[in-house]
Amino acid sequence: MKISELAARTGVPTSTLRYYEAEGLLPAERAGNGYRVYGPAAVDRLAFIAQAKHLGLPLSSVREIVDAWESEPCESVRAKYRPMLAERAAQVDERRAALDALRTTLATAIERLDALPDRDGPCDAGCTFLDRARPVLPMVGARPEPIACSLGSGDYSARVEKWRDLLAGAPRADVDGGVRATLPTTALERAAALAAAEQECCAFYAIRIDLHGPTFDLTITAPPEAAFMLTDLLPATESAAR
Repeated sequence: MKISELAARTGVPTSTLRYYEAEGLLPAERAGNGYRVYGPAAVDRLAFIAQAKHLGLPLSSVREIVDAWESEPCESVRAKYRPMLAERAAQVDERRAALDALRTTLATAIERLDALPDRDGPCDAGCTFLDRARPVLPMVGARPEPIACSLGSGDYSARVEKWRDLLAGAPRADVDGGVRATLPTTALERAAALAAAEQECCAFYAIRIDLHGPTFDLTITAPPEAAFMLTDLLPATESAAR
């Protein structure tokens, strides 16, 4: 099959097939005219890659599992990769607990908001619907993480754009090792989802959310060696650049 035929048969875009080849996930032979040529096994390999990616594993781990699936005995695959999947399940449980805590906080805020008095005058100190104690919702653990990102170039660019869109126009302040941005609580759920997703690929970031009044502070820090990646997420504002 040519690359266009494989794409039509599997529904995987040709750009993704080329990327998989570059990452060592889907080797291709070359015809005399230089075109990529794939055998029937490529269809099964792509199906297996899709299943592995659905588990949220980084591409490096997907590549290892696919190679093992094709070349190692079943007992070896089981012994080698069960701990990896168990650790992944534990990470998901941690993120789910953080999101459950955030969901509870949001539900409480909605209940308090609904209970505000019906009056034409402005709100006062008694009308607050968010906790004044500024509870902290930890989004990442304190354990050190390697400075590496498992996202491909296209996925990485898309993630950066989501962060920049979220933080566009938000007031910022430099903190030790990072930046703190202040956002309205309407963006809270979106920020929490992005923070949780970031841990799948770049767990070396420390991300923290502090609730107060109608806004929240989003603090993102990173080790010095990852400062250039933090700059991707939080480019200098126009005023700061001047």
